[in-house]
Amino acid sequence: MSADAVVEKYSQALFDAVSTTGKAETIAQELNAVSKIFAEESVANFFVSPFNSADNKAMVAKAALEGKCSPETFNFIIMLVKNERMTALSQINESFQVAVRSLSGETEGVLYMATEPSPEFKAQVEAKLSTTLNKKVRLKSEKDASLLSGFKVTVGGWTLDDSAQFHLNKLKEDISKRGM
Repeated sequence: MSADAVVEKYSQALFDAVSTTGKAETIAQELNAVSKIFAEESVANFFVSPFNSADNKAMVAKAALEGKCSPETFNFIIMLVKNERMTALSQINESFQVAVRSLSGETEGVLYMATEPSPEFKAQVEAKLSTTLNKKVRLKSEKDASLLSGFKVTVGGWTLDDSAQFHLNKLKEDISKRGM
């Protein structure tokens, strides 16, 4: 099974188990926190080491998490440990977070600009996209040195390109069509 298939399988299974219980947001917060802890180098090395048995790893995970998170999160992490899937925890968490945001009508995207956008501009783009897509859109920003001016936004499989390069290419196409 490919790594992406593993991530999707476990993420979807957890989402299916908690989406109708009203605990999805809580589980998402817990999974995010646990994922950060297990991403720490020394912790991650312990759980991927072939010198530690699955039972030993499960015992350590149980001691670390018991009583500190919901039974759903606890059981999910123990299952990942026993099935030797802890290397996928970070990606499973990301996929699960997307599913939970989707459940609450939220989505995430990326705003690409040559420079860091002002908070006002970012909020304006989020508001416009939220209205257009009929979902609450949260954007993270990334610098893209190839953009001389303007911006690009990707949300899910949808892209808005308002860069200078895009407009110049469109102008070039229009001129070519007119035979100038």
